[in-house]
Amino acid sequence: MDGFSKFFTFEELTDSENHPAMVEANRTDALEWVDHGAALSLLLEEVRHILGDKPIKINSGFRNAELNKAVGSKSSKSAHTLFKAADIVPTGMSIQKAFEALIAAKQSGQLPTLKKVLQEGSWLHIEVLCDWDVKDGIGFRGFFVSRDGNK
Repeated sequence: MDGFSKFFTFEELTDSENHPAMVEANRTDALEWVDHGAALSLLLEEVRHILGDKPIKINSGFRNAELNKAVGSKSSKSAHTLFKAADIVPTGMSIQKAFEALIAAKQSGQLPTLKKVLQEGSWLHIEVLCDWDVKDGIGFRGFFVSRDGNK
């Protein structure tokens, strides 16, 4: 699909290894939020560069309500359901080092669209701030960081 980046495709960001029977419906529902997904893929390109231009595994990107529930999310307002979040695992770097590198990059102005980075055990939750969110005043209260998910 056009609008997505070289390393992070619509297909990859809408896939589910653990729930393959749900992927087709998930991709159909993702089309409503494709602009958000394109912005997310561009942020992930920047994240990939900051983390040494090495591959990043996507555990989860867009999740429709059914898939969101199936993966165990308790939040009906998850950014994943708006195609604004991805759970990632960098290669060649610990989760802790990647977390620290992203915070430092954000603080130095390198990741202007990074809204949130959460260290959630063995992965990082990355959330994009879209231009239209700022214009529409949608709940942006500043960059959010957490070492223990959203707890």
